[in-house]
Amino acid sequence: MENLTDNETDYSIAKERVNQMKKFYASIFIFILVFAIYSFRRYYKTGEITFLDYNGFSVIFWICGIVLVAKAFKIFFFNHSWERRMIDKELNKEQHGKY
Repeated sequence: MENLTDNETDYSIAKERVNQMKKFYASIFIFILVFAIYSFRRYYKTGEITFLDYNGFSVIFWICGIVLVAKAFKIFFFNHSWERRMIDKELNKEQHGKY
């Protein structure tokens, strides 16, 4: 592992977090766009919009929604401070020979 200063480590963690957030927002945008296109198409064909019918698209929609909610929890609620503390703890063990 490289020897990085605290500032470099903080920067790399922040950069990774921003990349994760960017991917998450892109996923949300695509999810909303696809759902909107499908909903408008269905509305013009059948005259109704329902979310609880169990056709193939609705099941995929709900699964994708659940995955996006899980990603949101990972990005926004389970932040990197816990991971950073655990890394520091392991590094301290290694430095003091407490394996």
